[in-house]
Amino acid sequence: MIGRLEDITGKIFLVLAFFYLALQQIASIVTIIRLRGNVELFPLALSSRLLGLLFLCFVVCLTVVRLPPRQSAEGIEPRLSALAGTFGLMVLVVLPRGTVGQGMLIASTFLILIGTALSIYCLFWLGRSFSVMATARKLVTTGPYAIVRHPLYAAEAISAVGFLIANWSLAALLVGAVHFAFQFRRMFNEERVLRRTFPEYASYASSVPKFIPGSSFTLPSGLPLWRGAYSDARSRETIRAYPAPMG
Repeated sequence: MIGRLEDITGKIFLVLAFFYLALQQIASIVTIIRLRGNVELFPLALSSRLLGLLFLCFVVCLTVVRLPPRQSAEGIEPRLSALAGTFGLMVLVVLPRGTVGQGMLIASTFLILIGTALSIYCLFWLGRSFSVMATARKLVTTGPYAIVRHPLYAAEAISAVGFLIANWSLAALLVGAVHFAFQFRRMFNEERVLRRTFPEYASYASSVPKFIPGSSFTLPSGLPLWRGAYSDARSRETIRAYPAPMG
């Protein structure tokens, strides 16, 4: 009963949070269209925001229709790690940032576009199994999940790197390091739940790499390491977009 109540409460919170971020993304899109004459790289900047909006809307929909949990990680740490990994990069929008050249800005926007598009693709395959918390709903091993065990995290890492470049500073570097630590920790927590829930997961994990396609590298099981946003276009009026939280 407690697990079911927690899932419903979490669903309400996440739907409201992602819906709010989607509204912020819409406001950003409206602003960038209104100032398009003053915005450098307008097509790229607009495309990244539109894809970000699609990602957020997809997350809202999947959260509403997701399957009931079969098992969830125990304790407060997996929950705090999930929230920190999901929303931590949003700290960057309030931090001062260094000067970013146009070449780096173009590169960061392309990374964000690629990462967001891949994230949407992974969400499509994950479907109703999607969850922010370390929860087992249904085991997905097809599509991108036949290439790596955590393709959504890999895709979102690409977007995160792009957003960090666009907001480059020492503070951003530190925030990024903490973010990726929480993301790796989330992978560990999720795999622990999946192994406990699905007996076939051990066989799947033995044949599919964790994070990098074609890699046999795995993190030590006990290593305490810890799932876009979209580049600001530089214009005569600074436009700062909220990073899409990492699901």
